[in-house]
Amino acid sequence: MQLRIDKESSVPAYQQIHEQIVKLVEDGLLEAGSRLPSVRTLSRQLGVSLATVQTAYEELEAINIIESRHGSGTFVTGAPRKATGTNLGTRAEMFGELDQLPEMRWEPYQFRTDFFLVPPPPRRESMIRFSIGNPDPALFPFNRIKQVTSNMLWSPQEHFFDLGHPQGFLPLVEHLEKEMALAGVPMAENENDIILTGGFQRGMSLILRLLLNPGQKVAVESPCYTGILNFLLAERIEIEPIPVDEHGMDTDYLATVLNRDEVKAIITIPTFHNPTGVTMSLERREHLIKLAARHRIPIIEDDWGRPLRYGGESPPLLKAMDPGGYVIHIGTYSKSLLPGLRIGWITCPAGLSVPLVCAKLGSDNADSYFLQALLHEFISKGYYNKHLRKTTREYRRRWQAMTAALEANLPEGCSFLRPEGGFSIWLNLPPNIMSLPLLRLAHEAGVDFLPASYCTPGKKDSNALRLSFSRCSVEEIERGIPILCELIARVSRNPSLLEPGRS
Repeated sequence: MQLRIDKESSVPAYQQIHEQIVKLVEDGLLEAGSRLPSVRTLSRQLGVSLATVQTAYEELEAINIIESRHGSGTFVTGAPRKATGTNLGTRAEMFGELDQLPEMRWEPYQFRTDFFLVPPPPRRESMIRFSIGNPDPALFPFNRIKQVTSNMLWSPQEHFFDLGHPQGFLPLVEHLEKEMALAGVPMAENENDIILTGGFQRGMSLILRLLLNPGQKVAVESPCYTGILNFLLAERIEIEPIPVDEHGMDTDYLATVLNRDEVKAIITIPTFHNPTGVTMSLERREHLIKLAARHRIPIIEDDWGRPLRYGGESPPLLKAMDPGGYVIHIGTYSKSLLPGLRIGWITCPAGLSVPLVCAKLGSDNADSYFLQALLHEFISKGYYNKHLRKTTREYRRRWQAMTAALEANLPEGCSFLRPEGGFSIWLNLPPNIMSLPLLRLAHEAGVDFLPASYCTPGKKDSNALRLSFSRCSVEEIERGIPILCELIARVSRNPSLLEPGRS
């Protein structure tokens, strides 16, 4: 039995083993009764782990292709099992006329899913990945988390593992009320309330399902954070794209759109906009709130990265500038602490808080009280602020390295805006260079980035790309940016390199 493992393939090794053995049995090249190599022997032959071969054998045994005989080995039983999972008779005997009914049509429920996930680069150890705009796991405070968790489990409280209140763990709610008040948001009774959620997108889902009716539109920046675009596509919510420039969302353009009375909510990332890194000017923020008041529509403020500031002055939150109650603020700990905690919060006008809490209660009852209590304990001991100071220093070093490398190496026809915080930089390419064909050449050169098509409503490609520095060391940045810039310069001189099959 000759099997091969393609270690460059995206298909897991156990699945490759599974598929090859099924094919050999179906083609008659492995007959019933044939003995297969032991798990240890096959793992050694293929250069894979014992667990990989064991998983493949278990899946083959589950569909009755092989069987393990104690003390004897593993043997082929026959072709893959295609029965219904019962020995009571044939399908016709069991179901009669039901077996003749047409199959369910799932096409009406499908939606466009291309450019949902960050494109995986080729498997190369030397690949420099500028495509991932998430916190660096190497900076996660695992020892502190372990210490806090151990202390909590040493004397566990019953309410840690209860469903709790859908608004969230009260001490953490109260902490966030103080934080929002310090940020200038009125938090007195009957003004604004805090609701904890399972991350940013869970909060977005609760809000939009409450605010929108089927078929209504929302205005979003273009380009935009791919997570927002994917959520809106999955929920089948129509998008009205609003351009972004160096001052943030183009509110003059938005004003003309709102006059058509089709948009029922505005979603914006005013601080360290993802993917462009732009921070909305104070004048645009004021104009945006005035437009919302004039048209009586809500603004959803995505405040994902406000703690990640490396320069400049902090503008006020939209929510802090909102005396009329038009802004719903969403914050998250996913970027400043641990993405896997999935803890975010909504700051909303008091008049909306009860409907939102009830909507949350009706959809998922409550989030993990234990994780919320763990986060509150981590914050109350001062560990969060220490972690934030440490990580911000490191991200600032990487931010400085990337901006310096771009300024030193960027070829003519390219430009970028120097962000004051966040994780990414938006690079504008010459008009004749599109990001998707450039990505193929970049992968060949050992550099990865996020193409514009992942950040654009309609998922259209353009002459721009996102470079993220949060997951790369300073050394990788200083090595990778010159490679990318040299490639752009070469393609500018010879655009035919972008054609398929050219390198």
